[in-house]
Amino acid sequence: MIKRILVITGFAFLIASCGNNAGNATDENTTDSAAVAEEVVPENIVDINKFEDEAGNFVDKEITLEGTCVHTCKHGGGKMHIVGDNPENRVVIIATDESGKFNAEMEGIKYKVIGVVKETRIDSVYLANWEAEILAGEEGGEKEAVKHNHGSEGDNASADEEKEMKLMQVDDMRKQIKESGKDHLSFYNVECISFEEIKE
Repeated sequence: MIKRILVITGFAFLIASCGNNAGNATDENTTDSAAVAEEVVPENIVDINKFEDEAGNFVDKEITLEGTCVHTCKHGGGKMHIVGDNPENRVVIIATDESGKFNAEMEGIKYKVIGVVKETRIDSVYLANWEAEILAGEEGGEKEAVKHNHGSEGDNASADEEKEMKLMQVDDMRKQIKESGKDHLSFYNVECISFEEIKE
């Protein structure tokens, strides 16, 4: 009889301790799942057709967008332009070391792009400096962001024509700032982290 009581007590103790361990394991699994859930960051998916309206909300944040490549930079593959429904609304994607360069074979193909939204702010000081650089014939590379976001010069323009077009851009932006009621204009592009073809 004593043996039975000891066996039953030992068995009960074993079940109780296993039950507690299972409970602890469940708690640990729950904690692990919670930690994993915290690590997973939902994608900021931006509709390319609304990019200009929404980009200001995502400056320096990672986003995902989809669009058709309509242009790649022929001089080194550093940029590509993608569009949605309206081909006039281009989003400039900047190549990075992480993404690699773009090439002409990409044109006409739809891509999913993951990248970080960057903002270029144009104010009166920026425009005065840019105008001085244009007039001095020493326009800097920083203004490339404006050129590619605001419009580009003709490929076959002479140096004087190109200079005149750039000065017209400066004047046009001054008018836009005045009409906006703000002290600056914002232009957005996306620094590419990765891109992949969307097969339809």
